[in-house]
Amino acid sequence: MLSPNVRGVLWMLAAVTALTAMFAVAKHLIRDLPVMEVSLFRMAAALVFYLPWLMRHGIGIMRTERIGTHFMRGFFGATSLFCMMYAVANLILANATVLGFTIPLWTIVLAALFMGERVRLRRTVATVVGFIGMVVVVQPQAGVAPAALVALGGAVLASAAITTMKELTRTEPADRIVVYFLVFGAVILAGPAIYVWQTPSAEQWGWVALLGLFGSSGQTFLTRAYANGEMTIVAPLDFLRVIIAGFIGFFIFDELPDAWAFAGTFVVISSCAYIVWREAMLRRDAETSQPLPGPGATV
Repeated sequence: MLSPNVRGVLWMLAAVTALTAMFAVAKHLIRDLPVMEVSLFRMAAALVFYLPWLMRHGIGIMRTERIGTHFMRGFFGATSLFCMMYAVANLILANATVLGFTIPLWTIVLAALFMGERVRLRRTVATVVGFIGMVVVVQPQAGVAPAALVALGGAVLASAAITTMKELTRTEPADRIVVYFLVFGAVILAGPAIYVWQTPSAEQWGWVALLGLFGSSGQTFLTRAYANGEMTIVAPLDFLRVIIAGFIGFFIFDELPDAWAFAGTFVVISSCAYIVWREAMLRRDAETSQPLPGPGATV
């Protein structure tokens, strides 16, 4: 019988492989189909996997008094997805992946500015170091590629989506948040996608199905990884996506990051890994410091 941490590690390895493969499939599709259309396919495919849950619980499960906040979450998430798809199409796959990993840095900034969260010294230093690594990857001395700016914009939008989601979790169940996100995201992307629509061929529809399979299974694997293993062990493995993206980019798309990209990637991953590890340690300390229930207490 495998220990919970071993199961968590195995689920995370499956998750990072599936999610990186999803972007590789997207990069392949975007060679012949518009970025907006592929983004819509990704959102709609994920929604299909939630239809059984919705049918099982009934439409009443979607009743909410926070429809406006759900819409904002969908808007931030959909536009972030489009930005990341655009970056994947126009940048080296590994570089687009590492710029996506700046999400924790932007999330800290947005949480401090808009949610009043206190940012301690260690997180502040790690965040500054991470932004320095981001600048190294972008390489402004060589002229910033527009796609790199779009990738960073996507990371900011994803951080806004995460911040909005965190606000929603105070009153809304997780599955309802996800379904509203997918519905609003698909609606937001549908209009522009129809405007540039190109009907996929039979082979491309197969790739679209694969896109949905990798994306949905990757999210499922990710959830199970965190449910089984300790966050301090499982979360850092998410950064393996950059390495896997590098291999896929090299062997399939004939891509090779330069020395600046390697250096910046190391800095970004190190800072983000420290932030994740530090937050997990603080959370564990907070849980262990809570007093045990006294005699006669209801547990």
